Amino acid sequence: MLPQWARNPLLDYEWFHPRVGDARRQFIMQLLLLGILLGGAALFLDAAATGNSGASQSATGVLWGSLYFPAAALQTLTAITALLLGAAAFDAQVQSNTWDNLRITERGAGLALRARWLGILYRLRAPIAAILLVRLILALGILFDLTAFGGGYLQMLNAESATSAADWRLIPPLIALNVTAGFLLPLSMIASFAALGILTRLAIKDRLFAAVAQILLILALLVFVSAASLAVSLALQAELTLPGAATFLLFLGYSSYGDWGLALLQLGSMGAVWRHAPFGIVIGLGLAGLSLAQALIADGLMWLAQRLAERQN
Repeated sequence: MLPQWARNPLLDYEWFHPRVGDARRQFIMQLLLLGILLGGAALFLDAAATGNSGASQSATGVLWGSLYFPAAALQTLTAITALLLGAAAFDAQVQSNTWDNLRITERGAGLALRARWLGILYRLRAPIAAILLVRLILALGILFDLTAFGGGYLQMLNAESATSAADWRLIPPLIALNVTAGFLLPLSMIASFAALGILTRLAIKDRLFAAVAQILLILALLVFVSAASLAVSLALQAELTLPGAATFLLFLGYSSYGDWGLALLQLGSMGAVWRHAPFGIVIGLGLAGLSLAQALIADGLMWLAQRLAERQN
């Protein structure tokens, strides 16, 4: 059963009106274009890595290393797009000449904003599908590694992890938890960025100041992703020493808001995180909790946006 706010004509219009015409064809074309771009970038990175390093790697390791940076870049661009679309959603609602009438009706403004919010996720369905497709490929790679080594890889991961005394039979559910969190994080992140864009535009009435706020948010995201990526890379190479709790929070924060769990979607990289981060073996539990928190934050931001819209003159 859908919640009451999801059963209304506004949502029906937002979801079904854009489908008129060749919307399905556009989605397929966008997904194919993103697939070609991701594949081309992955092949380029694979060729560059092969030319610069003579070390042999497993097929799944090469696949993960080639897809990592293109997928991370696509995720960041999708989050930025969701933020910008969220900010534009309010302007589009006002320009429809129905905003004032909706605002004076009971829960009309909130229903309209939530419909626009879900409409953003629908409009971004092609990059979301590409992001999830990359994760599906990497998850199949994990399954291939586990079956190819006959369980030997599990024992190796247990030996490399910070909690090496743990029963190796606990490793499979921990891997499954990492993969599950990796699939949930993109959805919660994109939804929260779209909600943040809507709330920012509602809170700042002046368009110029609202645009400046959006630029600052985007710069903050880019700075965090770049700085956290560098810090994690140095930590994995043992060139950055932090207290145990700080190291765990660094890996947890970057996996949640930086690469959205991509680092945990390949057994070799997963083992490196487990080895270098204290209690890193349970990082998937933290990611799952943060994914739930992000979903609640997104809903809370929309609740604030609804209250703000109803109180504006």
